[in-house]
Amino acid sequence: MTRPRTLRSTTTKLATERGSLFVTVCVDDDGRPYEVLGSLGKAGSPEHGMAETACRLISLHLRRGTPVDDIVKECRGISEMQPWPNRMPDGRTVHVRGIADGIAHVLREIAATDGEAEEMERVHAIAA
Repeated sequence: MTRPRTLRSTTTKLATERGSLFVTVCVDDDGRPYEVLGSLGKAGSPEHGMAETACRLISLHLRRGTPVDDIVKECRGISEMQPWPNRMPDGRTVHVRGIADGIAHVLREIAATDGEAEEMERVHAIAA
């Protein structure tokens, strides 16, 4: 699949114990997430490399049609740092536990309708 010339995107800033994690989700013309870009720390740092790796692999899955909720389920809860509280646009407070976990929170927020978001939250609460 050829990448469209332009994509709409939303960038979310999340607080982590290692600084601000910026997650940009680009969507296609139908509003489906197409690629994810992320940045944490300075270029060349381990955190920056981990964020870039996670985003490239998630983007590959999105372009190949992996459902967003499957990606969220796999990434949510992966922890490599202390949980850090973040207020989401819908008013919920989530604790970002790592790079993949932060990306999962942002993807869930962007991709889910209200009903889907509630169902995903219920499934994650049962799994936890």
